[in-house]
Amino acid sequence: MVAWVVLGLTLVLTIGLWRYSTTEFTRRANENFKTATEKQTDRLVERMQDYEQVLRGSAALFAASDSVSRQEWRTYIAMLQLDRSLPGIQGTGFALMVPKSARRAHERRVRMEGFPAYTIHPAGDRALYSSIVYLEPFSGRNVLAFGYDMYSDPVRREAMERARDSGEPEMSAKVTLVQEAGQHEQAGFLIYLPVYRHDMPHHTVAARRRALLGFVYSPFRVTDLMNNVLNDPGRELEVELFDDQSTPDNLLFASTGSARTARYVSDHVLSIAGRRWIARFKSNPVFESRTKSAQPLMILLGGLAFGMLLFSVLYMNARHRRAMHDATAKLEASLDSFRALVENVPGAVFRVELGSSSPVQQLSQGIHTLTGEPPERFVSGEVSYVELIHADDRPMVSQAISKAIATRGIYNIEYRIRTTEGRLRWVSERGRVTSGLETGRARWLDGLILDVSERKAAEIMIHDLAYNDPLTDLPNRRLLMDRIEHQLATSSRSGRYGALLFIDMDHFKTINDTFGHEAGDQVLKEVARRLLANVRESDTVARLGGDEFVVLLDSLGDTVDAAAVEAGELGNKILDKLARPYRVDAHLCTSTPSIGVVMFCGHAESTDQLLKRADEAMYQAKSAGRNRISFHSEFAATATGSG
Repeated sequence: MVAWVVLGLTLVLTIGLWRYSTTEFTRRANENFKTATEKQTDRLVERMQDYEQVLRGSAALFAASDSVSRQEWRTYIAMLQLDRSLPGIQGTGFALMVPKSARRAHERRVRMEGFPAYTIHPAGDRALYSSIVYLEPFSGRNVLAFGYDMYSDPVRREAMERARDSGEPEMSAKVTLVQEAGQHEQAGFLIYLPVYRHDMPHHTVAARRRALLGFVYSPFRVTDLMNNVLNDPGRELEVELFDDQSTPDNLLFASTGSARTARYVSDHVLSIAGRRWIARFKSNPVFESRTKSAQPLMILLGGLAFGMLLFSVLYMNARHRRAMHDATAKLEASLDSFRALVENVPGAVFRVELGSSSPVQQLSQGIHTLTGEPPERFVSGEVSYVELIHADDRPMVSQAISKAIATRGIYNIEYRIRTTEGRLRWVSERGRVTSGLETGRARWLDGLILDVSERKAAEIMIHDLAYNDPLTDLPNRRLLMDRIEHQLATSSRSGRYGALLFIDMDHFKTINDTFGHEAGDQVLKEVARRLLANVRESDTVARLGGDEFVVLLDSLGDTVDAAAVEAGELGNKILDKLARPYRVDAHLCTSTPSIGVVMFCGHAESTDQLLKRADEAMYQAKSAGRNRISFHSEFAATATGSG
């Protein structure tokens, strides 16, 4: 009988440990896969946002000039050095809208610039044409697009009309670029940003349609783009990119190993320039090999082998003892075997008699490794395990055990203990309450305590990586957006105003170019230190990336004027501190801040809108000469009054 009981316990314990180990490794692999896919998604979105900024800068060139010549366009694009800073873009161009009545005059004018064969193509009689007149680099495949009427193509026209009406960058659906010459063709798409005439208003859709001059745009060959964005020889993920719907016809890109059946698959929906993309990530053999572990199988096979071996020994021993009528010897052998089994289980196995003056009946040697105290001291009552539990966790532990006693059930909890050396450990305790056969009342509490400190440390590390900037240890964009949302809710309840300061370090690139990126990193750390030293404890300082920082000021005043005065005073203090020289090794360097300020109270604006307005105010400060504070136009008068 004892042999069968031991076999049953061994099988239950083995299967339990095997399932726990399998579940734990699977969970870790899924978390690693999720983190990796989010990182790749953020990388792709950030790269596309960078391309949108290129188009905004190009549109600003037209907005700042009465006209932009071909040479001025070529010089501007060359100065951006896109092949180095943002590789993967096919080109950047300008398409002029040409009415039917002006087509011939337009073609003669371009031919006189040195392009005698120039003509708008494809041929055909249309009421309105568009013509690619500027496209840089003007070489290779891009020459094929010179004079092409994108407005004649329904797919391109749909995106152009969306951009025309919205005034924002808009992406086309999947197309074949005119640059494709018939060999090694790739799927493509284009992003358009409208350019309006200076002398005409464009505040409404109708006005924008009348004022449209043309479009700055960028064409992309998707395979070239994605190979550049995902340029990582040791990458662990494969990706398929779909336009709008995940169907074969909408497939934009598929990495080399994406066709295989993967263990982990995750779809991410992206919204880029008004277009919906679906990025399907799949694990590749590198990732699956790294996250695969033989430990669960070893636990299962080892436990089964040990259980069967133990069962065989006990069974044969029981038969021998029974034959010799030596029941005492058989019992001792069974108890010894059971103790050996318990002592080989990781962690501490215990049995507690509920309601007894000496409750701890059995405790394995694993408690010594866990707490630093031998099991004998707990059994004798010299040491109380409850006293080792962290004071903040004791109510939770007591509540879980009380519930298990009331329901005769199982509990599974995690909490902290302090060892005799003063170290804090995270432990996982699983226990079960059983009733006495005679009374039916809860009598026994049996369980297992495991050290899970390493897993908890890993969870904390993953959390820090997800919400903190690794260079400055400040909150990153994700955590900042969460805190802004929280502060908007708080100010909505209290009615008190707060402020958002968007800080960009002037000429920071010069420091990187002159002293190197390590020196630049030292300066960024010092900027973070100075910011933290000059704000209130309740304020939030975050780094968005590069040399951009954000300071979130809460509860500045009951009125916008009072709050703006407080924000201005603190902003001037930050301006003074950050403008002071920075020591880099034996050198002193200077990088002054440009600070944009926007006030808020409640959810009048979304988090993204608030950040965007602060960014606009920061660019106002830069345009006004840098090293200054600029309030968003809505609060400019109040800010001026505050000094």
